Amino acid sequence: MQHPHPGAHADPSARPAVSRRRLLEGGAALLAGLALPDGVARAAARTATAGAATTAAAVTVDGTEWNGDIALFQVGAEPPHTTLMPYADVRQALKADRTDSPYRLSLDGRWKFAYADRPDDRDEDFYRTDVDDSGWDTIPVPSCWQNHGYDFPIYVNITYPWWGPNGLGEEAQPPAAPTRYNPIGQYRRRFTLPKNWTADGRRTFLHFEGVKSAHYVWINGELVGYHEDSYDPAEYDITPHLKPGTNQIAVEVYRYSDGDWLEDQDMIRLSGIFRSVYLFNTPAVHLRDFKLDTPVRDGYKAADLSVTASVRAYGKGAGKGAYSVETQLYDARGHAVWSRPLVRSVDLSAAPAGEDVTVSASKAVPDPVLWSAERPTLYTAVLRLRDARGKVVETLSHRVGLREFALKDGLMRINGKPVSFRGTNRHEMHPDRGMALTRADMERDMRLAKRLNINTIRTSHYPNNPLWLELADECGLYLVDETNLETHGIRDQYPGNHADWTKACVARAQAMVHRDKNHASVVIWSLGNEAGGGSTFVAMHDWIRSYDPTRVVQYEGDDRPTISQIRSEMYDSPQRVEQRAKDTSDTRPYVMIEYSHSMGNSTGNFKKYWDLVRRYDVLQGGWIWDFIDQSLTTPVPVRKIFTDSGPNGLKGELLTAAARFDRDKGVFGATAFARDPSVDLTGSLTLEAWFTPHVPYGHQPILAKGDTQYALKQTNRSVEFFIHGDGQWVSASWNVPDEGWTGREHHVAGVFDAEAGSLTLYVDGEAKATRTTTRRPSSNTAPLSLATDIDNPTREFNGTIRRARVYARALSATELASDGRGPGDDGVRFWFDAATVKVTEKKPKERTFLAYGGDWGDNPNDGAFVADGLLTADRRLTGKSAEVKQIYQAIQAAPASGSTLAQGAAVTLTNENLFTDLRAYDGHWSLVADGEVVQRGRLTRAQLNVAPLSSKDIKVPFRLPASPAPGTEYFLQLSFTTRERTPWAKAGFEVAKQQLPVKAAVPAVKPTRLASVPALRHEETAGKVTVRGRNFSVTVDKADGLLTSYEAHGVRLLDSGAVPNFWRAPTDNDRGNGHHTRNQTWRDAGARRKVTDVSVRVLGTDRAVQVKVGGTLPTATESTYTTTYTVFGNGEIKVDNTLHPGASSLPYIPEVGTLLLLPRRLDRLHYYGRGPEENHWDRNDATDVGRYSGSVAGQWTPYIRPQENGNKTDVRWAALTDRAGSGLLVSAEPGSLLEVNASHFTPEDLSSGVRHDYQLTPRDAVVLRVNHRQMGVGGDNSWGAHTHDEYKLFADRDYTYTYRLRPLRDVDAAMGAARKWTATE
Repeated sequence: MQHPHPGAHADPSARPAVSRRRLLEGGAALLAGLALPDGVARAAARTATAGAATTAAAVTVDGTEWNGDIALFQVGAEPPHTTLMPYADVRQALKADRTDSPYRLSLDGRWKFAYADRPDDRDEDFYRTDVDDSGWDTIPVPSCWQNHGYDFPIYVNITYPWWGPNGLGEEAQPPAAPTRYNPIGQYRRRFTLPKNWTADGRRTFLHFEGVKSAHYVWINGELVGYHEDSYDPAEYDITPHLKPGTNQIAVEVYRYSDGDWLEDQDMIRLSGIFRSVYLFNTPAVHLRDFKLDTPVRDGYKAADLSVTASVRAYGKGAGKGAYSVETQLYDARGHAVWSRPLVRSVDLSAAPAGEDVTVSASKAVPDPVLWSAERPTLYTAVLRLRDARGKVVETLSHRVGLREFALKDGLMRINGKPVSFRGTNRHEMHPDRGMALTRADMERDMRLAKRLNINTIRTSHYPNNPLWLELADECGLYLVDETNLETHGIRDQYPGNHADWTKACVARAQAMVHRDKNHASVVIWSLGNEAGGGSTFVAMHDWIRSYDPTRVVQYEGDDRPTISQIRSEMYDSPQRVEQRAKDTSDTRPYVMIEYSHSMGNSTGNFKKYWDLVRRYDVLQGGWIWDFIDQSLTTPVPVRKIFTDSGPNGLKGELLTAAARFDRDKGVFGATAFARDPSVDLTGSLTLEAWFTPHVPYGHQPILAKGDTQYALKQTNRSVEFFIHGDGQWVSASWNVPDEGWTGREHHVAGVFDAEAGSLTLYVDGEAKATRTTTRRPSSNTAPLSLATDIDNPTREFNGTIRRARVYARALSATELASDGRGPGDDGVRFWFDAATVKVTEKKPKERTFLAYGGDWGDNPNDGAFVADGLLTADRRLTGKSAEVKQIYQAIQAAPASGSTLAQGAAVTLTNENLFTDLRAYDGHWSLVADGEVVQRGRLTRAQLNVAPLSSKDIKVPFRLPASPAPGTEYFLQLSFTTRERTPWAKAGFEVAKQQLPVKAAVPAVKPTRLASVPALRHEETAGKVTVRGRNFSVTVDKADGLLTSYEAHGVRLLDSGAVPNFWRAPTDNDRGNGHHTRNQTWRDAGARRKVTDVSVRVLGTDRAVQVKVGGTLPTATESTYTTTYTVFGNGEIKVDNTLHPGASSLPYIPEVGTLLLLPRRLDRLHYYGRGPEENHWDRNDATDVGRYSGSVAGQWTPYIRPQENGNKTDVRWAALTDRAGSGLLVSAEPGSLLEVNASHFTPEDLSSGVRHDYQLTPRDAVVLRVNHRQMGVGGDNSWGAHTHDEYKLFADRDYTYTYRLRPLRDVDAAMGAARKWTATE
C-alpha cells in the first residue's frame, strides 16, 4: 500500500523520486523514511524537446496551471459543443451510434502507464518520443488507476481529500493544490492515423469525455493543451501535431488541481482517464455545433423543429463560397418527415478563420408525436453540411424528442401536464470499475431505475457520461443535469462573490449546457450542489436562462428566485414539507432535491412523503438519496485475531482492510476487542499506551472505551485523557510541541484516582496536566479499542500503537516509570504488547468484499456514509427498493369505501400517468385465501379504460365461498403489467400491484378445550421444572427463567429461550442519531435480567402446567418483566410476556420481544406474514401478506455494514423446519400479529463494532426473535433524525403479547395447526 500513511516531516532530500505501485492485495510497509517537500511544485511544460519537431501551432504553458489560479482552467482546448460525430452517410447517421463511424478512431484500450506520488517525483520528460516505455506497466483506458493497483481511494463527504493524514498534513488552502501527496498518472500510447484523414485540409480532434481531475496532453512530443473540470469534455484540435502513419499521444493526469476545490462531491474519490477517449475527423469546414429546439403550440397538437447551427472554417483558404446546412427529420421508423429538408445557407466569407458563423431556421413537424418519460418517442435530426457545389461534406445527427417543459400556472409541466418527479439521485460508481462505467453498466442501471417506477434521476453531482443521456432519451427519464460544482468544505467562502471563482463556475455550467442541450430527457439545469450562495450563482443562472429558456434552472444551496426557479430543500421531514406546501408567501413549486436518506436499513415512513405529494399540487416530488451504494470490490484480508495477555484474554481484531500489524511497531489502524465486564471500570483506573504519531488531525483515539467512559486520544495537536460521567467529559490535556512529536514513540498514561478526585496526564514520564473532579466514569456498552472509538468508528489514530494497558487502579508516577511490571500485576485488566501478543490468523471463505471509507487507509474518512443506496453496490434489490417501487407506482387501487373490500363492492382505480391510459397495461386479479390463490381473472378493457390523471370505480367479480373455513383470511390481489416490450423490460413486467383486504363472514376459530387434551405430569426441583406429556417434554430452568429443552417425538426443537430481548443491532440511522449510546440501557437489559420469582401451578386436571417467571431488568431505572409458559398436554406451549418499564423517562425501546436459539438443522423459514423482502413497522407497504419460504441464511440482507436486517412484520405464524418440513411452529394469538426474525446472529453479534460480514462468525444455531414489535427504521436523514414517534416503543406504557410454540411434523399443515389453539380453562 502506497501512502497510508508515511511518517511526516522527514528530510526532503532523503526522499527518492520514484514511483511505487500500491498493491490492493495487501499492505506494503509504511513509507516512514520518505519525505515530502513543502511548497508548490513548479515544472515547466516544454513545447518542443529532443525527438519532437517544433510547430507554429504549439501551445505554451509554464507547467503550473494546475496550481493556484482558479480562473485558469484550460489552455488550448476547443469551445464546448453538443455531443456529435461525423458519419459517412445518412444511413449511418440514422443509427446514431457514435462508435460506428469511419471518422472516429477510439483510443480506448491498454495504455502505457507510469505513476508518481507527487508532481516533483514524476518524470518530466515522459512525453518525449525518444523515451523508452517498454518497461512500463499498462493500464486500461477508461479506468480509475486506484482500481488497478496505484494510489488509494478516499471517501470523504465534506472534508477535502488532501486534508489531514490523506494529504500528509500539508493542509493546502484555496486556491492552492496539494503538493506533498498529489499523485500523477502518465499515460502513453501510439495510434495510426487513417490515410484519408489528412486529405483536403481535414481536421482531427482529440476528445476526452472525462479525466479526473486535470491533465496536460502531448502529441508526438508537442504540447497540445491543458484542461480542468473532470466531468465535462476536453477537446483539442491536434491537426498541426499529427504526421502520417504512427503517432504518439502522452497524457499527464493530476489527481488534484486547483479545479478540485470545485469538486468536493460526496463520493469515493478516484482518479484517471475514466471515460472514453477518441479522435474524430472533420472537413476543413466543420459543422461545429448545433442546437435543436422543439417549440410546441396549438394545444400541444403542433410542434416545430428549430435548428441553430454553428459552422467554422479551419485554416486559410477554407470555406470559400456559400455553404449550406440541411436538416431532415426522420421518425422512429426511419422515414423522412418532410418532403424537402430544412435548408439554411451559411456565408463564411466574412468570418475570420477559426471563428463560428451561426445560422438558424425552423420548420413545422406534421402530426408530431411528443416525447415524455411515459412515451419516449424519438425522432432523428440528420444535419448535412454542403459546400458551394452542393456536395455533402459532413453528416451529423442527434436524437430529438419533441416536447415542452416549462413553468406554467405555478407548476412544472411536461407538454402541459403537471409532472410528478418520482426520482432518485445517482452517482456514477461501480464496485469493479469505479467511475469508469461501461455501456452495459449504464443500461443495467437504466433498466433497474425504470423497473422501480423511477421516472427521474438527478445526475448528482456532475454531468454524467453522454451515453447515460442517450439512454435516458430512449428509455424515458427526466434528468436534472447538474453542474460539476460542489465546494462543501469551503462553501461559506467559495465560490461566493469571488469573480475569479465565478469565471470557472460559469464555464462549467456552459460546458454542461452546450454538451447536453439537445437531450429531451434533460428538463432541469442544476447549478451544482452544496456550494453556498452568492453572485456566482446569479451569473450562472442568468447565462443559462439567456441561452436556454426552454428548461428550468434549479439550485438548492441558494434557492432565491434570482437563482432558482423552483424551491427545494434537502432532507425536510414530512411535517416540514407540508408546512412548505401551505406557505403561500412563495408560490414556486417545491421539490425535495434530496430526501429519504437510504443509508443501510432505512427508507422508513416513505409513504408519508408521497401522501403529501399526492395531496398538494405544489409539491412536485423529489429525488431520494440515493440510487446505489458506492463501494469498491476489495480482496478480503486474512483476519488477525489478538488475545491480550491480561487476566481475561480479551479477543481483538483489526477492523479495516488497510489496518496492519507489526511485531516491532504494533497496530496501525482500528482494532476492537470483545466486550468484557472486567474493563467496564467506574472507579480508579490507569490507561497507558506507547505509540508513534504520524499526522495529527481531528479526533484520533489511542485507547478508548467508546466516547462516553474513558479514553486516551490525540485531538489535533493535543494529547488528552478523559473520563465521562453524569453526561459530562472531564479531561486533562497537553498541547504537543511543534517539533519532535511526530515520527517518534511516546509513552502516555492517564491516571484517574477516584479517592483523590484527580485526573493526571503523563507524557514520556512527566506529569503534563492535572484536573480535579467529583465525577466518576459512567458505564457504557462500547468495547475497548485501539486506534479508534467504536461509538465513532470514523475516528482513527494516524500512527502505530505498540503497547497498551488498562489498570483498575491508579498507578503512581514511580510505578509508571518501572519496566518491571507484568500482565499478572495487581489491577491489570488489559495488557497488549505487540512483541508478545498472541496472534491467530483466519482466512475467510469470502474472496472479496465491498469496501467503504477507512478500508483503503484513508484518514480522515466518512465510513459507511458512502452507502446510501436503494440497491447494494453490486445492484441487488432490497426491501428499500421494493418500498419505493410500490409508493412510486402510477396506478393506485383502493376500496371505494372504507379500508376493506366486500364482495360486489367497488374498487377505485386511479391513473396517475400523464399521457397513458390504463388500457396500455394488462390487469389481473386473484382472490387469495390464507396465502393461496383460489380464484383469478383479468380486468376487461372497459374496466381499464381509465384516462390519464383520472379515477374510475370498477367491480372485480370475485366470489367468496358460502361456507369459508374458520379463521380464513382473504385478500384481493391486483396486478398491472406491460402489454408491449419496452427498452427496459419484456412484455408482462409488473409495474404496479395492490393487495386489498377482503371483508368476509368467516366463522371464528374455536379453541381446543383444555379438558380434551391429554394429561401430563411435571416435576419441580430446586433448579428446574420439567413437564412431560405424550411424546414430548419441556424443561424450564428456574435460575434464568428459560426453556432449556423442548423435545417432541424424540427430536429437539429448542436449545434455549425465550430470553427477553429489547435490543436490535443499530442501523446506520440509529448510529447517526446517537441511538446506540442514548438507548443503550436496553442493550443488556434482557441478558442481564435477574429472576426474582418462579411459580408453578397446574391447570385443569393435569392438562396444563403454568410456569410463571418474574424478574427485574437493569435499566437506568429498574424495570420488571414476566414470562409465563403454559405447557399443554398436547405439546403446545403458550408464552405470555409482559414488560413494565421502570420509568417513563427511560429512552424508547428498540425492540420488545424474545430470543430463542434453535438447533441448526431447523434452517428453513416458512411464514405467513408480510414478505418476501424484509420489512419494518414503517416500511411495509410493498410487502404483501402471503406465505413465504426460504433458508434462514437467505433472510440476510447484505448491508455494507452489518446491522439489523431480515425482519418480518404482521406475521400470523412462522415455522422453522428441517429440509423434510418438520420442526417448530410459532403462532400469534387469534386477532394478533407478531414480528419475526430468523438469523444465525444475535443482535449483540451485530452490535460489537465489526465493519464487514466477513468478520462475522455465524452461530451453530438458528437465532429466532419472536417480537411484539420492533421500532421503525426511519430515514428522514441519517445524522440526527429519529424514527417517527408513531413507530417508536415508548417507555411510558406496559407491553404485553403472547405467542405459542408447537411441534410441527409437516410444514404443509402449519396453517391449520396455527389455528388450533388451546384454551387455558
